[in-house]
Amino acid sequence: MTEPLDDHSERQLQFLRVLLEENAWINNDILEISQQTWMIHGVFPYNGEVPMAVFDSPDEAQHVLDQVRVTTRPSS
Repeated sequence: MTEPLDDHSERQLQFLRVLLEENAWINNDILEISQQTWMIHGVFPYNGEVPMAVFDSPDEAQHVLDQVRVTTRPSS
């Protein structure tokens, strides 16, 4: 059973879903920025690869990434 997201993670998840609707592509990995900062990154058609969501732990980032993966990109 999936644990509910905290407020920060829920906002990040909603933001990532909006980016998908805007034709962004989200990578399926998590990058460490510093010891306590992790990010989900991806590509915007007009900006290239950029950080899209930042978290305090890899577990939090992975949890949100798992949730956003169930979102399908809209068909063109």
